[in-house]
Amino acid sequence: MAYLLMIDDNPQTQRYIERIIRHRTKHEIAFAASKDECIEKMVERRPEVVLLDLFIPGDGFELFELLRQHPTTEDIPIVIITAVPLDQITRMRLKKMRCEGFIECPIEATELNRILNIALKRNSIVARKWEPPAV
Repeated sequence: MAYLLMIDDNPQTQRYIERIIRHRTKHEIAFAASKDECIEKMVERRPEVVLLDLFIPGDGFELFELLRQHPTTEDIPIVIITAVPLDQITRMRLKKMRCEGFIECPIEATELNRILNIALKRNSIVARKWEPPAV
């Protein structure tokens, strides 16, 4: 059983993803609606996979870069979930930053679980407590 953290400010999307996760897996999932809330949740417990909506309050791209730059979160697989179709330039940028995969709305349960399984297989957690970078 894995611990997942989803950062998305849309409660409907959160509930939908939670139903998919709980119906098909035994993974535990927590939610954050903003960059600041994400950091708080990560201080509490380090996730094995992050599901990130890029268009959250506080800028999802900035959060993605922050997670990739910090030594204790740089290896956490990040899966992008978005209702906004991503252009090729954005996809290339995210792949260079080691994005694990993309899920665009409408979200298909099979595709979400496929990408999560890949992300979890690639994840090699280093047991250390996450500390947010100095602001």
